[in-house]
Amino acid sequence: MKGKLKLIGLFTFAFIIFVIAQLLFGIFSKKEGRLKVISHPEAAVFLDNIMKGGTPFENIVKEGVYMLKVVPDGGVASGAASWQRKISIVSGALTYVDIQLESSDIATWADVYWMTPNGLFSKKGGLLVETEPAGALVYLDNDEKGVSPITIDNVAPDMHELSVFMPGFSKRSKKIKITQGYDLHSFVKLALDPSQKAKYTIQEKPVVATAAAQIVEPKNTIKILDTPTGWLRVRDEPTLAGSESARVNPGQRFELVEEQTGWYKIRIDGKTEGWISNQYAEKN
Repeated sequence: MKGKLKLIGLFTFAFIIFVIAQLLFGIFSKKEGRLKVISHPEAAVFLDNIMKGGTPFENIVKEGVYMLKVVPDGGVASGAASWQRKISIVSGALTYVDIQLESSDIATWADVYWMTPNGLFSKKGGLLVETEPAGALVYLDNDEKGVSPITIDNVAPDMHELSVFMPGFSKRSKKIKITQGYDLHSFVKLALDPSQKAKYTIQEKPVVATAAAQIVEPKNTIKILDTPTGWLRVRDEPTLAGSESARVNPGQRFELVEEQTGWYKIRIDGKTEGWISNQYAEKN
């Protein structure tokens, strides 16, 4: 009888160990983090071109690197431009995105924060700051640390104020929390100072015809106008959610293939076709 009880006890103990092992394996094999996206105005959230929901958005996402695309509700008609960037989701950590979508990329600002572990026995944390454009002055608690991109080591675990400034752009400041044993990664996209927008206004150049010569252009062509970025995205669909397939430069001319509201479809190299916003293009 005692032998049977011992055997039952042994099987029971083994079963408990098996259940605990399965639970631990399930927890550690998931490798999931959280993604939180806030935008103004409200927008649709895409990960690798798959729509996940609308802002404010917060959900569990499998660990990895994704292309995040935030598209304002109403698309082109909303008057706001979409924004996209690769982001990292880290197991057990939060990736936080805060965006102000404006009518153009240069007027849009964005903050992206995420954490990565830097050692089990580390008593302090680190701060890594990247900006767009690069070369911005970085301040931590009003103390100038240098220009971006920059890594600031041995930051005391606590609440701090991170500020980023670059002449011609609006200053960005944010309260951040440094956690013991973790590095906080920060990406800050600066928006052009509203007072600087006049410098980027498109100036139409008058066409002067002379009796000596005339330049005849094909009727169905598109000329790329000046853009704030110095180039223009070509998308695979006539929407701001369309993926970038190429880039074209101001002054270039292309064959016009098709038109839709707010968009021109152009043929780039005789074979490749794509859509561009008609805001920065002129039809002949």
